[in-house]
Amino acid sequence: MLKKLIFILALIVSPLAAAHAQGVVTVGVLAPLSGFAAADGHSALTSIKLAAKAINAHGGLLGKQVELKVYDDQADPKQAVGFARRLVEQDHVSFVIGASYSGATLAAAPILNEAHVPMIVAYAVAPDITKGHPYVFGVGLTGPVEGRVGAYLAQKLGARNIAMINLKNDFGQALEQGFTSEAAKLHLKVVFSEDYPLGNQNFTPMLVRLKGTHPQAIYASGYYSDAANLVRQAKALGIHATIIGQDGYDSPKFIDLAGGAADGVYITTQLNRDSKRADVVQFLKDYKAAAGEPADMVGASGYAAMEVMASAVKKAGSLKGDAVRKALSGMKNVDTVAGRIYSWNANGNPVKTATVQVVKKGAFHLYKDVTDRKLLTP
Repeated sequence: MLKKLIFILALIVSPLAAAHAQGVVTVGVLAPLSGFAAADGHSALTSIKLAAKAINAHGGLLGKQVELKVYDDQADPKQAVGFARRLVEQDHVSFVIGASYSGATLAAAPILNEAHVPMIVAYAVAPDITKGHPYVFGVGLTGPVEGRVGAYLAQKLGARNIAMINLKNDFGQALEQGFTSEAAKLHLKVVFSEDYPLGNQNFTPMLVRLKGTHPQAIYASGYYSDAANLVRQAKALGIHATIIGQDGYDSPKFIDLAGGAADGVYITTQLNRDSKRADVVQFLKDYKAAAGEPADMVGASGYAAMEVMASAVKKAGSLKGDAVRKALSGMKNVDTVAGRIYSWNANGNPVKTATVQVVKKGAFHLYKDVTDRKLLTP
């Protein structure tokens, strides 16, 4: 009798479970929600949730609602590997948004690629994340490309003698590589170059040495907290060289921490806060309502990653990994809240616009958009 009851219950429950499974698209998210990179992880996740909500409000993907399966990888490669396997083997996700730093994303990419699970890299800058992984695509500028844009900007600002302050990790090294190669082509002279470790708080000794080389611009890689210390201390030493940063500076926290020293700092990034496009204006409004503070580049990139993957699924008309991969690789001129993607190269890295923002009166504003395809191609 008991066996018969179990069999009847199985007949009832199994179709219900199957119907539920057929009604959702499970999307994996790897993001650093604790540890040193937690601010970026939460920014990206806030935006990914906003994008998923918007997709669901418009009928979902292929008639199915999007559900997120989120893991905190703490920007740690070992954690990312374990969670990537779980997303594939236990959660059976349709695709993954990589909303973490380069080290963790590099570790997760081979696992997802081998399983033929498409992955969109939101903001990690290492150019090799997508290399040899045809199911992995980026939506952000790679570090070398952004570095080249930095050298282009220095020239446009009239600087010829450049000092470099380089964050000693994969982010800083990728930027340094791109900047120095383009600076050589543009006949810019690097008069000073030193590295510093993540979390450095005292830049004064380095800046004293730098000041004696009389640079016209300082190309300084870093994340917002390091950058705020750097620009404050540079101003205190009476250094008047133009400081050029990157999307690591792109946070309202940079301006809060740097105070008046932030004014006049230029950054190469991907979020144009002065855009008049309706989708960007709406994103900025929705993000501020959700997070209680203005959006940053990381948030915009998380949203863009979901936008792009949703477009690829709709174009493919399927959730099968190979179909989505083929659709994504062939997409052209895709507008996102983090800029226009003209195309993807053979390695899955985007050819996309960059934007230069400058801090004026305590806020980021547009200086110019960079659209030179030769400069922007990875």
